[in-house]
Amino acid sequence: MSASLRRLTYWLFALLWVSGCAWLVAHYLFPQQSSFGALPNPWEPVLMRIHGWCAVAAVFLLGWLSSQHIVERWSLYWRRPSGPVLAVLAGLLVISGYALYYTTDQLHDGAALVHEVLGAMAIAGGVSHWIKPRRT
Repeated sequence: MSASLRRLTYWLFALLWVSGCAWLVAHYLFPQQSSFGALPNPWEPVLMRIHGWCAVAAVFLLGWLSSQHIVERWSLYWRRPSGPVLAVLAGLLVISGYALYYTTDQLHDGAALVHEVLGAMAIAGGVSHWIKPRRT
């Protein structure tokens, strides 16, 4: 992977994670109050658009990574444990993200919970794959 593509990947996934976490904070910690009860935070639609745009690009990039990067780098045994875990995590995030658009009621609520929890924890998977482990 070229250095510029690597930087793009890091920036894209960082923006995807930050926009998702910012939406969670705005949604759960800063709802707007009105005489009729709680309303969504006015930043939620903006953050969701940013997150959605990044998600489309990330799905494209994940397709490329799964066809090129994984095959080329499989021989690097020291990253083999984190790579498949990261790929499965990304797949679950993609599926749960699509489920948020196309489901309702309990299935939607379950997909939202899965997407929010896995998405918030995704940074640990990405950093563990990115950081080169110490060799003994």
